[in-house]
Amino acid sequence: MHPRAFVVATAIAVFAVVTVFGASPSAAHDHVIVGEYELIVGWTTEPAIVGSLNGLDLGIERHLLNGSTEWVSGVAGNLTATLRTGPSSVVKALEPQFGRPGWYTFDVIPTREGAYSVRLVGTLDTTAVDVTVDLEPVGPRSDVEFPIPDPTPSELQDRITTLSGENAALRGQVGTALVIGIGGVLLGVVGIAVGLLAGRRARRGS
Repeated sequence: MHPRAFVVATAIAVFAVVTVFGASPSAAHDHVIVGEYELIVGWTTEPAIVGSLNGLDLGIERHLLNGSTEWVSGVAGNLTATLRTGPSSVVKALEPQFGRPGWYTFDVIPTREGAYSVRLVGTLDTTAVDVTVDLEPVGPRSDVEFPIPDPTPSELQDRITTLSGENAALRGQVGTALVIGIGGVLLGVVGIAVGLLAGRRARRGS
């Protein structure tokens, strides 16, 4: 291979590796500026799926006067996190993430689909923190499950109960229709009998 072509091919390969494997795991997170600090907030696993283990993915970065930044470690006890969905909320303690200085987390298994938010309250050095961040909505398991799982015994029982109720309602409707139909036939027979009797009387009177 020509040396120039080899250099170009190598550069393309390196760029592809960096693009695929070097992307930041927090690319889809929200960024909130609080004083000189930047909070990077999201789920540890995105998309978030109901019933699957997940957690908060919180990065704290400090913007220095010289234009550089540094990750802020050792502040897990300075902040409290309140996770909320609908009327339900829970306060969670932050823990540092292993191998990721400046990143904190707590574990949670979302049990409901829909919107979630997290409120972070506390201090970073002398900077007061009180921010609420909307997390990515939690989706249904059907978004990622394959193949379609078999119904559980409770789901089968629910279906049987539903079908039994529908069957009982149908039987009631059929019974009502039969009663109405029989009543109509009886009325018709009575009408015919009355008509015949009136005809006989008319003939006798003539």
